[in-house]
Amino acid sequence: MSLLRCGLANFVNDSPLEAVLTILKEIKSVSDGDLSESRYFNQLRVLVQLRKLENQLDIAMEAITKFFKEERDPLFRRGEVKGETKKSQEFVANLLTKFGFSVEAAAEAANVSTDFVQKVRADLAKKKK
Repeated sequence: MSLLRCGLANFVNDSPLEAVLTILKEIKSVSDGDLSESRYFNQLRVLVQLRKLENQLDIAMEAITKFFKEERDPLFRRGEVKGETKKSQEFVANLLTKFGFSVEAAAEAANVSTDFVQKVRADLAKKKK
């Protein structure tokens, strides 16, 4: 079942924010488990991107956080990992360039693998060229 089949496609008299809020609430009420809920949220994300309603989705998500757990959302977790990786890359780069840490010392200080540190070092070398 898609969002359109749920009867959620006609929002002529609603503002974009009201429409997104209604869809979010309806997803929660019609979902019969995490899998279907996740599928509906993915469909909503596509709709939001196509209609350029990202801001409305952000506002709506804040309004419904009592039943939506961001930390369980796969895309939220992926974004967290990317953010942590970016911070780790910056930290390792500083250890290597500003403090002259060896690969092993930087890996230990940043609590990452030596392969990760070597990749950061290679990226730094590419940027210098």
